[in-house]
Amino acid sequence: MIFQRSLLRGRAFIIFGALASAGFAAKAPAPAAAPLLSPPPIYSRDEATLGQGRTRFTQLCAGCHGLDRDGIGPPLGGVTRVLPQDELLRHMRNPAALIEAGDPRANALFRRYKVIMPPFEVLPEEQLVAILAYIDRETENSKIIPFAVDLTSPTGKEVRLIPPVEKSSLVIELEEWVRIPVAPNRRPDKGIATLRSSPRKDGAVFISDQMGVIYRVKDREVAVFLDIRDRLPSFVFEPGIGTGLGSFAFHPDFPSNGRFYTTHAEITSSKPAINEAWYEKVVIPDKGTPPLYWIVSEWHVDDPGAKRFTGTRREVLRLKTPTTAHGCQDIAFAPVTDRSDPDYGLLFIGVGDGGSVNLKMPDLAGSPRSLLGALLRIDPRGTNAPAGGYGIPTDNPFARSADPLARPEIWAYGFRNPHRLCWDLSFGKRLFVADIGEANAEEINLIEKGGDYGWNRFEGLARVDVMKDAKVVQPATPAELAAHRLPFGAYDHTDGRAISGGFVYRGPIEALQHNYVFGDIVTGRLFFMRLDETLSDAKIYELNVEQDGVATSIAELSRAKRAHLRVGYDEQTGDLFFMTKEDGRVRRVTKAFSR
Repeated sequence: MIFQRSLLRGRAFIIFGALASAGFAAKAPAPAAAPLLSPPPIYSRDEATLGQGRTRFTQLCAGCHGLDRDGIGPPLGGVTRVLPQDELLRHMRNPAALIEAGDPRANALFRRYKVIMPPFEVLPEEQLVAILAYIDRETENSKIIPFAVDLTSPTGKEVRLIPPVEKSSLVIELEEWVRIPVAPNRRPDKGIATLRSSPRKDGAVFISDQMGVIYRVKDREVAVFLDIRDRLPSFVFEPGIGTGLGSFAFHPDFPSNGRFYTTHAEITSSKPAINEAWYEKVVIPDKGTPPLYWIVSEWHVDDPGAKRFTGTRREVLRLKTPTTAHGCQDIAFAPVTDRSDPDYGLLFIGVGDGGSVNLKMPDLAGSPRSLLGALLRIDPRGTNAPAGGYGIPTDNPFARSADPLARPEIWAYGFRNPHRLCWDLSFGKRLFVADIGEANAEEINLIEKGGDYGWNRFEGLARVDVMKDAKVVQPATPAELAAHRLPFGAYDHTDGRAISGGFVYRGPIEALQHNYVFGDIVTGRLFFMRLDETLSDAKIYELNVEQDGVATSIAELSRAKRAHLRVGYDEQTGDLFFMTKEDGRVRRVTKAFSR
């Protein structure tokens, strides 16, 4: 299979040639009758056990699984009628071990979903059994038919959707820089997520933990700057994968106005969300997972030079998502210092599709009428929005739309999970957004004002019918692709599982200059793209890693089966960091060279 890429007016087009004529599709397992256990397993119907099971299912499972719907992982309704309890417990404790051992069902599910469930080895068996009891009761009450898994082993050569990541000779040397405290008894996917430079240019950086804490790090000494749990009683960090403290950003005038912004999750709402009317119009109620609210807050410090926060908070805006997946993962200000720049002081907010596609409610996202699956651009100090807590920039693409239902906050749309935002100021001003894919492709998008980036009709460079099966893609014609903005760069799930967006390096290490450095959340692999003035190279290259002169990898350094990788960059010093959640480690790049 050969992809031919040509650049035409800055947009990339894919010509499928033999791929299209062959009728290729990344196929899901064909429906097959699921053999039922006979007699059905008997699980407890004790209300206390079922209550515990429902609670733990909501906390640990609902972000990825429904009972009767596809999601990040398979629907779980009926699974207790297909597999015996001891086998289910083995899968819950260590799914990777089953895959490595060649278990047919575990491998079939891995081929379809391309992700491995985190292990629950530390969870007491009684809690695991309680989850199974709850699933079994719901299966019985709702008469759920077990999900059919095709156990047929794949034949023939693997067909790739996107050309593979290329090997490179570029090597970075890492050092252990600092360790952020790891909260006791927290899940390994909850941890450090965002790093920002000190707006006071005093050599400090700030690092947020999804559990609700922002730390200040100066001279490698770690101290709490703000604990939002003390101030927000409705704050939640579960259920869901990305819930908790999503991101934070300092206003460019922070040294004088003392304002910074956060985004966090809540289950209950004290007032309507700004997208409540559209949500209620489209959403189908009672889909088995609680809706989630994402709140952008403005914090005003009493003393911008203080090492620990004291001050006040106000709510800027509140969004509602139908599930606990794909919320507000990043907020940021463009790193511009010229007050005449149209982006100066405007807050960009990446909003995921909220899991709407997995609920088969695509109208909730991917449209100028919906705030879900969109990149927003607001003036957090303004007041002309209908809700009054923020401003609508007059140059936003839908600020004066002829469509009365178009949302004026939107800058671009058509994203699944716009995970990280990054500006390249080397050649003008270019904004890149990393978008986490469903099951086939991970994207780096070059943002155009008002652009439609295709989700939920396209994933990567292929077409998808989300109402049939969001895991299956078909080749798209050039005419179909022309209707939306194509990703500037992409890799498929042979090379990784979920993109962790990064930064364009502008620091003192010459070998990294003008490279967009990023990685993969799950595997921990590190990548880069070469960004010249004309963006002539759309290839993704692998970045090699050494520590103490020995070749290694993020996965080896973190000693975790799932790396939970995040990338940080100090705009003041040019220091580049890689963070891993499970061990709370922050590692700094000290040099780079070609080998």
